[in-house]
Amino acid sequence: MRFMYGNDIVNPWGTLYGVRPVKRVADMLRAGADEGEIYRFLREKFEISDIKIALSIAIARKELELTKAISPKDVAIYLDIPFCPTKCAYCSFVSMSAERLKEFAEPYLAAIYKEIDTVSKIVKDLSFTVRSIYIGGGTPTTLLAIELDNLLYKLRQSFDTEGLWEFTLEAGRPDTITEQKLSVMKKHGVTRVSINPQTIHEKTLIKIGRKHTTEDIYKAVSLAKDAGIPILNMDVIAGLPDETLTDFVHTLESVASLQPENITIHTMSIKRASRLKEEAFTPDEKNHLEASKMLNFAYPFMKEHNYEGYYLYRQKNTLGNLENTGFCLDGTACLYNIGMMQELMPIMGIGVGAVTKLLRPGRLERIFNVNDVLEYLNRQDEMRKRKDYIYEFYAES
Repeated sequence: MRFMYGNDIVNPWGTLYGVRPVKRVADMLRAGADEGEIYRFLREKFEISDIKIALSIAIARKELELTKAISPKDVAIYLDIPFCPTKCAYCSFVSMSAERLKEFAEPYLAAIYKEIDTVSKIVKDLSFTVRSIYIGGGTPTTLLAIELDNLLYKLRQSFDTEGLWEFTLEAGRPDTITEQKLSVMKKHGVTRVSINPQTIHEKTLIKIGRKHTTEDIYKAVSLAKDAGIPILNMDVIAGLPDETLTDFVHTLESVASLQPENITIHTMSIKRASRLKEEAFTPDEKNHLEASKMLNFAYPFMKEHNYEGYYLYRQKNTLGNLENTGFCLDGTACLYNIGMMQELMPIMGIGVGAVTKLLRPGRLERIFNVNDVLEYLNRQDEMRKRKDYIYEFYAES
């Protein structure tokens, strides 16, 4: 789909597909291409709009600047906690509802502790330096404070964190955040917490299956700031069902007023396994146009408020064929996000659905963990055994 409103193009990425459009631009910059060459190549080969080319170049330059310090022996740890209070209507991530948490939290944590031991040994044996730990999901703060305390203690005991640049924990649902949990995070050295309202409008929160209120968002941010967490990220989504440009502007202005160090702007994607897809929600031309208008407002707004784009990725079935972009205040970028998207750092994945990425010059390989909690528990020995291949991969280099 490609059409115009005013002077703006919907589907401005032209014929370019793939998750990592900025990676191509970064590779060209590394090879010595100037901006004129990049513009000509992307226009002629993919029919990309000048707006998206300029955005890609700016983010690629920022990424190259931020990742200069990454060395071949640096590694990131990703750990997945697949529990959520409810499943959002747009979500397709592997997760289990809070109702089943009591039944599965204990065996799941026991299983990932064993996988942490496996990965810890590999990291030590191969003399890697852990630079980033990222706990995602799901919603990790669905865990009880004592479970979270034990998990963070286990990670600190298992990995040498002296060289750690950042320690991120997704606390995506404001209604799962408590003063006690934030105190636990602070105690264990978490440096970045993600609180993801997605929208500030309660009518939309109800529609997409969230159980928190607008007031919960403000309360969670206040608690995080009071706890002294150094960096706060907040996610918003452009193009949520029935939201208008005016709604989105209100959300973005409200979020920016809270002064988080990072703001990530996602574009609504109709994922194959989401409830919206099951309900046969089919975006029309108006939905695509409205999402495009939202991003056209967002980018100059972010610049005016001193936020710089530092990573970008795309997904399938996104409104307007648009993108997701992470913004940060100076000095607060999440290197895990860049390293993952640009494939600049090996990632050791732990838990259900986690992906281990192995890198060496000219070669990238992945080791996948299974995507179902029950299957992960039943095959946990196999998941750990798969990681034996890491020794073989790096022995060949």
